[in-house]
Amino acid sequence: MARSDGYKTKGRQLMLSYLEETKERTVSVSEIQRFMEQQGNPVNVSTIYRNLDALVAQGQVMKFVSDKGDKCTYRYIEPEHNCHKHLHIQCVKCGKVIHLECSFMETIEEHIRKDHGISLLCENSILYGICKECKK
Repeated sequence: MARSDGYKTKGRQLMLSYLEETKERTVSVSEIQRFMEQQGNPVNVSTIYRNLDALVAQGQVMKFVSDKGDKCTYRYIEPEHNCHKHLHIQCVKCGKVIHLECSFMETIEEHIRKDHGISLLCENSILYGICKECKK
């Protein structure tokens, strides 16, 4: 993907392609690094983080931070989804991420703001559960 100065790197393009292919789930930096090595384009971890930071800043990738703040995962944002306007839920078994583009979003945002005094920030929010396929 192009940086703001128009420069493109093979590594960033390959990383973005991987994120697009795995858009149904979040991925870790170690998974990205392993993929890059398998593709014959090994890069160090700091390069991966730098590229991910740029992709997050450009709005192409969403960053999810664990509740303890010690781990992050990333997910490609499909252009047709308005991810900063809704919550997401991730299956803890298969890793699939589902967009909660539901009619209740306005109701829950209003409730949280009115009854708890908090403005909901959806872009990096993720709930956890088990999807119907994994329950079987």
